[in-house]
Amino acid sequence: MTPSGRGEQEHRGDAPDRSDARVALDRPGAPGGISTPGRTEAPVGPGTPGTPGRHALPLTGACAAWSHHAAELAVPLAASLERWDESPSTASMVEQQLLARILPGVFLPPDLLGTSIRRALALGCALGARLQSYYVIAGPSAAWVLLGGDPPAPAELLSPAHRGSLVGATVRTSRLQPREVETIGGAPVTVPLRTAIDLLRFAPDHVAAPWLRELILSGHVTEAAIRRRLQRMERYPGAGAARQRVGLLLEPPSLAA
Repeated sequence: MTPSGRGEQEHRGDAPDRSDARVALDRPGAPGGISTPGRTEAPVGPGTPGTPGRHALPLTGACAAWSHHAAELAVPLAASLERWDESPSTASMVEQQLLARILPGVFLPPDLLGTSIRRALALGCALGARLQSYYVIAGPSAAWVLLGGDPPAPAELLSPAHRGSLVGATVRTSRLQPREVETIGGAPVTVPLRTAIDLLRFAPDHVAAPWLRELILSGHVTEAAIRRRLQRMERYPGAGAARQRVGLLLEPPSLAA
């Protein structure tokens, strides 16, 4: 599930009728590697001998660019990150749900991605030293943080700075209002309404439609709130097309077909 877009400057929109207090990460003990056929189980960390096609990832400072809180909660996830060469073997492990690809070549065991906090921090950990304090998880990536499922590729981030270049991620330029961003486990994520609007403006239909329907069905946002916000966006990039798409994309798949 993937999109991209262009630079923008936006104003505050409708705020979702909910408050999130995601401030704790389950700590069942520091998770290690996972067992898969034909692979030696081993913890991943500096100086750890790797199996063929597998490389150690540095653990220091994971998610520290976002906040001290995020860095503390990210420790067990950072310890479980695995870097594998992209190959038919790793593709097969992803297909069998033995690994979840967070970014190209960077994976986690899927059972470590069971909460919104873990999913948000997993993306920050995967970015490693490339993570900037002003990166905000957005678009399909923000929807994935809230809803779960397969990590979208490419990941999507918003930045108030000039558009950057990250392998496996789309970085769009945007000036976000405080009400458009929430903190999940110390990681900044666009609120559900802003996430839905960005999906309509920038994501292709096959990416936007499933996420939009799930955001509404799960109660994170309403279709009425989406329509109201779009009506107030007169001269924003992609807003006109979004107003034309909203009805079609929110139809049930059987009717849209």
